[in-house]
Amino acid sequence: MSVDSGRRLVLWDVDGTLVSNDESDERLFVAATESVLGPLPEIVHPYRHGKTDRQQVTEYLEVNGGSAAQADQGSSHLIDHSEAHFAEPGERISLPGVRAILEALTAAGHVNALLTGNSDVRAGLKLRSAGLSAEHFDWSASFFGGSADSRIDLTRAASDYAAEHDLVPVVIGDTAADSHAAEMAGIDFIGVATGVYSAADLRATPNILVVDDLETGRQSLLALLSPSQG
Repeated sequence: MSVDSGRRLVLWDVDGTLVSNDESDERLFVAATESVLGPLPEIVHPYRHGKTDRQQVTEYLEVNGGSAAQADQGSSHLIDHSEAHFAEPGERISLPGVRAILEALTAAGHVNALLTGNSDVRAGLKLRSAGLSAEHFDWSASFFGGSADSRIDLTRAASDYAAEHDLVPVVIGDTAADSHAAEMAGIDFIGVATGVYSAADLRATPNILVVDDLETGRQSLLALLSPSQG
């Protein structure tokens, strides 16, 4: 589907798109894994970027001697460790141009929501840590990866929600997984090269626009999604 005129459901990824990536997330998954399995002499690290929290917990357990049957326990520990880690503000920073583009899209009548691999709790913790208000987003129109086995589960649910509410969905994210999940649900993808993927990498995925960041790319993004505001 290509973006046409209409009210948008703008589905934002969190890590690497709205807020900075940070190696602390890897440590939190390790801590959750060891909370289930006990101290490990060596940790095997599966690839994490673009996956849901549930996927990552399951994979960490499986490659380190545990099983998928322990994923509920691991997910609970991940939230506990995350709440402790993000107790103080400033663990994450808001990326350039985020507030301005959120405000512009809201002013144009569109719906800002989240589509993230994070659980709802961890998404809120990261946004608050970066000084972003949860009020920027419609949480009832958001989709979280705390219990989803795949990001595609989220985009398909988002596509159904958008159709039911007469909205045109678009995913904005920083990874090839964001693009793939959007494509599998028939949703357009806008890439932002502020995460682990370069602009060239993102342009090699299905997309309608790729910007270097939300500050320098603001006008291009607005011109596409909300022409009267561009």
